[in-house]
Amino acid sequence: MPVTAAQIAQQLVRLPSINPAYDPGSSGEGRVVDWLEDWARENQLEPVRQPCLENRDNISFTIRKGDGPHLLFNGHTDTVSTEGMTIDPCGGEICEGRLWGRGSTDMKGPLAAMLSTLLQMRERDDWRGSLTVGCVVDEEYKYRGIRSLLDANDPWDFAVVGEPTGLKVVRGCKGSCRFTIHTEGRAAHSSEPDNGANAIVGMARVIPALAEFFETRLGDYAAAGFDPSTGSIGLIEGGSGVNIVPDRCTITIDLRTVPGQDERATLGELEVFTRERCGDLGEVQLVFDEPTHFSPSFETSTRHPLVRTACEVVGDDKARVVSFGCDGSKIAARGIPTIVLGPGDIGQAHTKDEFISLADLEAGETTYLNLAFKLLQDHAD
Repeated sequence: MPVTAAQIAQQLVRLPSINPAYDPGSSGEGRVVDWLEDWARENQLEPVRQPCLENRDNISFTIRKGDGPHLLFNGHTDTVSTEGMTIDPCGGEICEGRLWGRGSTDMKGPLAAMLSTLLQMRERDDWRGSLTVGCVVDEEYKYRGIRSLLDANDPWDFAVVGEPTGLKVVRGCKGSCRFTIHTEGRAAHSSEPDNGANAIVGMARVIPALAEFFETRLGDYAAAGFDPSTGSIGLIEGGSGVNIVPDRCTITIDLRTVPGQDERATLGELEVFTRERCGDLGEVQLVFDEPTHFSPSFETSTRHPLVRTACEVVGDDKARVVSFGCDGSKIAARGIPTIVLGPGDIGQAHTKDEFISLADLEAGETTYLNLAFKLLQDHAD
């Protein structure tokens, strides 16, 4: 049974676990969780499976050495789609000093390093407290796995999220807010367009107004160390046939927010600005939907012992903040001091030829072991 980070990661990569949001035909994270349960029992660990979504379970493992702090290592078992990949997404091939496949970097590799650390910490007696590795579903979509894990457990004293950061300490992440805007018109035959109200033409006036708001207004929202708030139009859909005047057009927007930014106030300002810039759209109606997704930003103080200890372990006195989101913000929102720290390059995540280097995996294993020990050793007898 695999015990090193590279061995565990290879097995995890070989098991598809596409989030069903990206592939409705996917069975989700089930095969990975089944394998992890068997792996745990083979290694005399007690797995705890927690039903979260339909046929999609969280799984966690805890070791204890008397009284002391409780440290959470958090990772996710789902991946994004494999569509368009130029390598075998589930091949788990090791060559050129790299492990190749979907999830190798994001984040089966970092998760494997955490699991290997758990085995190594179990063999040591010079620390006190508890260490949990929590493997959750649905990080790549709505973060429902981490919320379920948090609801089912007492708060941890510290949390380390294993997203790939190049083993740089990340103490904060931007938040995100996603919502849709519709233009609604009236359908007609394309040979008589004046009999209809073209929703796509209406949307063509909305998009420049949004772009202006993103460029001129979102920059006003800033927090120390963070890049300014941003907005992006990521999806557009409209029309049902080339010979039909479209009666509906929809765009989906992703806002990235910073600490201290009121998302609701920002959305209100965006709507007012857009309506003013668009003016009269004739018979086309402009509709703003309620957000389908909120993820808060988070920030842990540079003075917090977790941040300072992690920086000491990696040999870098600078803790960073980043623009991407992860489970960390949901953990921090429960009052748990949180950092993001993992092997691998976030630039490799979700790519057509995703990989993680074996050297990075080994370094991640060493880093997690040293960090867990330093956070818990002071409480040994």
